[in-house]
Amino acid sequence: MGDTLRLSAAGWLMLAGAAFFAVAVGYVWRRRGDALAVSLLVMLLAALQWSVAYALELSAGDVAHRQFWGDLKYVGICLLTPAWLAFVFHYLGRARWPTRLVGALLVVEPLAVLVLLANDATHDLVRYYTPEGGVVAEAGPLFWAHLIYTDVLLWVGTAVFVIASARLSRLYRRQGAIVFVSVLLPWAANLLFNLRVGPFGQVDLSPFAFTVTAAVLVFGVFRFGLLDQRPMARSQIFETIPDPVLVLDPYGRVIDANPAAARLVGRPVPAAVGQQAVRLLPALGDRAVGQATASEITVAGRTYDLDVSSLPGRPGRRGGQLVVARDVTERRQAEQDIRTALEREQVAAVRLAAALEREQAATEHLRGVDEMKSAFLQAVSHDLRTPLASVLGIALTLERSRQALPSADVADLHSRLTANARKLDRILGGMLDLDRLTRGVAEPRRERIDLGEFVATVVDQTQADLLGDHPVFVDLAPVQIAVDSAKVERIVENLLVNASRHTPPGTPIWVRVDRHDPGALLTVADAGPGVPVEQRERIFQPFHRGPSAASHAPGSGVGLALVAQFAGLHGGRAWVEPRAGGGACFQVLLPDSPEVVPPADPMSTLTG
Repeated sequence: MGDTLRLSAAGWLMLAGAAFFAVAVGYVWRRRGDALAVSLLVMLLAALQWSVAYALELSAGDVAHRQFWGDLKYVGICLLTPAWLAFVFHYLGRARWPTRLVGALLVVEPLAVLVLLANDATHDLVRYYTPEGGVVAEAGPLFWAHLIYTDVLLWVGTAVFVIASARLSRLYRRQGAIVFVSVLLPWAANLLFNLRVGPFGQVDLSPFAFTVTAAVLVFGVFRFGLLDQRPMARSQIFETIPDPVLVLDPYGRVIDANPAAARLVGRPVPAAVGQQAVRLLPALGDRAVGQATASEITVAGRTYDLDVSSLPGRPGRRGGQLVVARDVTERRQAEQDIRTALEREQVAAVRLAAALEREQAATEHLRGVDEMKSAFLQAVSHDLRTPLASVLGIALTLERSRQALPSADVADLHSRLTANARKLDRILGGMLDLDRLTRGVAEPRRERIDLGEFVATVVDQTQADLLGDHPVFVDLAPVQIAVDSAKVERIVENLLVNASRHTPPGTPIWVRVDRHDPGALLTVADAGPGVPVEQRERIFQPFHRGPSAASHAPGSGVGLALVAQFAGLHGGRAWVEPRAGGGACFQVLLPDSPEVVPPADPMSTLTG
């Protein structure tokens, strides 16, 4: 071993640096509880390994041993740069960086270099000694890639450190400059060595120069309080935070406060310290001493979101409390404005919905009016034109040929003229009545009558004029009831006409009057085709005609609508049912009006 290992002056220099690193490792090891110290410890161990291995490389007497120790020193070299990055980011408070993924990527290149050096086939791609056994190893093609990769990581970490330090106070800017210079020295020496610049190309002074960096970092961290930057940052945050913060002891006394809290309580911080919090801020109440809670208080017209959290105390003793009051006045006002706006929006939406409903109702009404107009025009074009044409034709015949016609023919023409005129009058009267009922301007003129006797009279008149050869069978019970006789006459007449028009000639018709609480029930039935279920309500609408309207003698679609309207005017109703044995059975309920009494006997008045 003595033949192959002779410590040169450079070797002793490297060992001296290694001794310093060993002392620094021991010094930091006792203070390794902080993550920053752990990353610094890794850096020192890497520098220690590098220095020892390089000292042995410089002192080896043959190429084989020199190459062995030279390769081994790359363990420290490859570990040093990632450790420096970790130190920088721990120093900046980013303890969770690098992430696992980034850390794994950072390990790939150092591991690749070490694997290449451990493999004889790839060793010379990184570094090698010439057969002549020179003092300095030659760089392989991949060495320069490793050098660039290492330098990039170094300067990225250094740049992050310098930029972060520049944002601090002037004191920390000076410390950042000192650390920057101390980091610059070893890497400058390494660069001069790798570029073979003058005497620096003979020996790599980087490990020894790194002792300056280590001294600055070790003494800066543990002697001059480089780590005190984080509590100072917390103190700065405490002083500048806009939210009032009070620190209370277990008895509710203020032991610290920030300027915002001083403004809240209306006293300077020195005057507030030692005072009971509830005296300074009565709105706190029992929350100043108790469990952690969250609520709101109002002070001087401002609303504060109060967060009271417990602070850890000594073992077996209760700790104090941290009171943070966040001014949420603007937020609460904005929330109230939003609620008010939403309420207005809801009211507007309700109004809009009501307006849309009214619009839809108006649209439906207009559609109904349009349909009624079309039905009216159809009724006028058909129901009025036919009798009107007959009237005109008969009138012209009488005007031109009256003298030449036999008296019997003249009498027949007069009779037909009268019948068509009455038909026109009935149609127009029905339309006018329907208009008055729709507008609500018609009122019943009730008088007490015998409904059975009255219906018998109407049937006789109608049968002679309108029913043709339809036989009519009556079953009329005597019922005293107060009704509008003119409108009841129209009800009976329209039901009889409807039955005759919508049934084949000769079809029998039955008319019946019965007592029915609270008045009377009028029934007009026929043996015709009947009314389909889907038409039983619609046929009472104005100008509506049943599906078989055109089979016999179509009407204007007003008659049944008048029946329903006149029944409703009396407080009753009209409906249609299927007749047993076939046909339709129209029924009208007419309630009585007890307030209407028979007219008094005039003679009794005179004698009284």
